[in-house]
Amino acid sequence: MLDRLDFLLRMRFRGTAAAVGAAFIGTLVVSVLLFLLLGNSRVARILYFPSQPSGRIVAEMRFVPRHPTLEENVQETADSVLLGPARHDAVRLFPRGASVTAVMVSGRTLYLDVTPQILVEDPEVPLKGAEALAAFERSLKRNFPRFAEVVFFIDGQAPHFPEKKKI
Repeated sequence: MLDRLDFLLRMRFRGTAAAVGAAFIGTLVVSVLLFLLLGNSRVARILYFPSQPSGRIVAEMRFVPRHPTLEENVQETADSVLLGPARHDAVRLFPRGASVTAVMVSGRTLYLDVTPQILVEDPEVPLKGAEALAAFERSLKRNFPRFAEVVFFIDGQAPHFPEKKKI
């Protein structure tokens, strides 16, 4: 392969157009090599949100930055869920202003502490309480299958939601 490229060494530049073209080709080659060696620093994540008309859960793929630790990757994914959907037919899972305050991993269990804003009543949010946390858990388990259990805390306290009576 290298014997085919020896013409590059014998090239004589005549004029500025040839020099600009050679600089462009050189920059392109260096860029492609850096991309192949270093790779892309983003990773695809599947996030779940309720849809607008029916209220059923729909999936959305989003590219988020890759981080060196598992906790930082979980934090980035959780923040993406709390940010809300990019799809026009989906709505937010939690009210605006909700955020993750702590992430801890112990074995196959993920502990996630969120702010109390997730409990605020919001007409834009169709899922409430345990249903919203279940959709949140689905997003986390889908992207991090190593977790057998996700434990949520709201402002450091375990949430207790009243069970709905079945008729």
